[in-house]
Amino acid sequence: METDRPSDKILIEIKDMRKIYNPGENEVHALDGVDLTICEREFVAIIGHSGSGKSTLMNMLGCLDVPTTGTYQLHGIDVSDMDDDELSDVRNREIGFIFQGFNLIQNLTAVENVTLPLIYRGVGKKEREELALRALEKVGLSHRLDHKPAQMSGGQQQRVAIARAIAQAPPIILADEPTGNLDSNSTGEILQILRELHSEGRTVILITHDNEIAEQADRVIKIRDGRIVSDTRRVTQAEGGDHGQDMIQEKGMEDEENE
Repeated sequence: METDRPSDKILIEIKDMRKIYNPGENEVHALDGVDLTICEREFVAIIGHSGSGKSTLMNMLGCLDVPTTGTYQLHGIDVSDMDDDELSDVRNREIGFIFQGFNLIQNLTAVENVTLPLIYRGVGKKEREELALRALEKVGLSHRLDHKPAQMSGGQQQRVAIARAIAQAPPIILADEPTGNLDSNSTGEILQILRELHSEGRTVILITHDNEIAEQADRVIKIRDGRIVSDTRRVTQAEGGDHGQDMIQEKGMEDEENE
């Protein structure tokens, strides 16, 4: 049976990652020497204000871009200098993306939106339909299979997007501001689904600017000016000894910004 406890097996290892835009006189250091390790089955939130570098870091973690310098190892394989085709293969195999804007095709039904990426991955018709139905059932939308995005609420559209992301059971769920366009009720539903995916053994990486959203994760990494400034991990009662409540353990990082 799967467990929601993180394993000791390293999934992601980033060393001295830098991303420089407009090299030269007006260069921008979007990432400035990031070191980061994430183990399998962690639930991690990466939080930062606009311009902090969190979106650039997300692009690196999702193999959507490559660093200027530094290394990124995923499952022990260096992906930091792969070409576009190689990165695409890694994304298809390893990562399920959930975006703030849903990115659904408006003239397709829920089940068609979920099956479309599976067509591109070469999954046979019968299998992809089974995978899509199973994923939509998991997010509570088995009664909305034939509905198009315009016929669904924002929360339902985001659940379709989650079903699309998890249909082929990728080991990593990368969620970029997944509740940014949702009301509080839908936000709670989406966060509950992410927790359930984590409890099934997925590694969940949540990108957000919202402290309340970040606190749903077991580990919160704060980024500012392209650098990680704090890395906070929740220690459970079983791990923390006799304490009656969960406690937060702060790793030795730079001083946090005043917020």
